[in-house]
Amino acid sequence: MKKILSVIILMMLTINVSYSQDKYSQDYLQNHKHFAIMNPLTESIAEHIIKSSLQKETGGKYKVKLEGYTTSSMKKGIFKNLEITGENIVSEEIPIPYVHLKSISNYNYVDYTKDPVEFKSDMKFSYDMLLSEESINKALQDKDYKKILDKVNNIAYPLFQITSVSTKIQNNQLYILTGYNFPIAPIKKDRVFVASSAFTVKDGKIRAGNIKLDSAYGNLSLSKVANLLNLVNPLEFTLALLNTENCRANVENVNIVDNKVKIDGKIFVKGD
Repeated sequence: MKKILSVIILMMLTINVSYSQDKYSQDYLQNHKHFAIMNPLTESIAEHIIKSSLQKETGGKYKVKLEGYTTSSMKKGIFKNLEITGENIVSEEIPIPYVHLKSISNYNYVDYTKDPVEFKSDMKFSYDMLLSEESINKALQDKDYKKILDKVNNIAYPLFQITSVSTKIQNNQLYILTGYNFPIAPIKKDRVFVASSAFTVKDGKIRAGNIKLDSAYGNLSLSKVANLLNLVNPLEFTLALLNTENCRANVENVNIVDNKVKIDGKIFVKGD
């Protein structure tokens, strides 16, 4: 009898362990086969909800593709893969002609019942986006950019004072127009310094390179011009505006294609 009771107790413990396993854990969802006949319907509904929410928040047009593990886990906010393509959207008041996001991590958990939503797992995405001339110039109107110019002016004083920075893209060249004046003997109308620059990525930062100047500027040191452009770097600032407390992007490549700045890299989302 004692042996029989021992076997029964052991069986009960085994059953309890199997049922108490978290059906929403990464280990369970990735390492078990699941009954997935309802997944396509649930995925379609989730895609529609995500698409509608994004359009409400940022305008534009979206395509959304979601892949989940189980219907119940998707309802909880857990998914395997997510791919989002957006056109003509507005994020942080910056117009963005194109953005594409694709999840790299294959266990992603978002508590969408919270406002704002909470990220319950670390997530990683690849991205590529296009920034227009309008995108960058809109970002440069942000009050935080004035703080950057104030820091540069503290360094430049008393030689000159930067009064404005804007960009223009023509023939796949990015031109940075820097308005300046002289703090000790100001002139009525600001002068404008124009430099064209390609951009490279170094240690995850966007840096000016291959700088070209009009011959009218004489023999200015290109390294000093590069230092100045990196201090007022409009691309670096624009991307910084798109970061949030939980979401950080790094940059891998920068190119100019069809008069748009094309940037790609990775986005890291820190889970609670």
